[in-house]
Amino acid sequence: MKKFARFGLVGVTSALFVGFAATPSQALVVHTAECAATGSQGSLITTGWDYNDFGIPNLTMTVRDTSSDGHHVQIRLLVGYADTTDYLKWHYDYDGAGTSTVVNSYVPAGGGQITDVGIEVATYEGSSLVSHCISWV
Repeated sequence: MKKFARFGLVGVTSALFVGFAATPSQALVVHTAECAATGSQGSLITTGWDYNDFGIPNLTMTVRDTSSDGHHVQIRLLVGYADTTDYLKWHYDYDGAGTSTVVNSYVPAGGGQITDVGIEVATYEGSSLVSHCISWV
């Protein structure tokens, strides 16, 4: 009898934790985007943002140099609002083939409802664009 009572309490406690973890308010909204251009590859992960929110609390962009071509790679965030798109500053990786740069950031509230988010990934030779791609979440 004692063993049954202990098991029953553990089972009820476990069911409560599963129930709490599965509620929508506990779910974390995640959106991703990725694209590749000749010599470069990039990705974006946003957490805690959904369409028409006013800010993005957490985002991670990664750009990777995929070619031994002597070019450098870069990535930037694109934030879409109802009537405009902001093209934010570039983040570079000059370290050569096989390397990557990770940027952790956020978008503060204040620019209006964010209708879309994306990345632009590019390969450059000096200041000349060699190739690029754009991907939206």
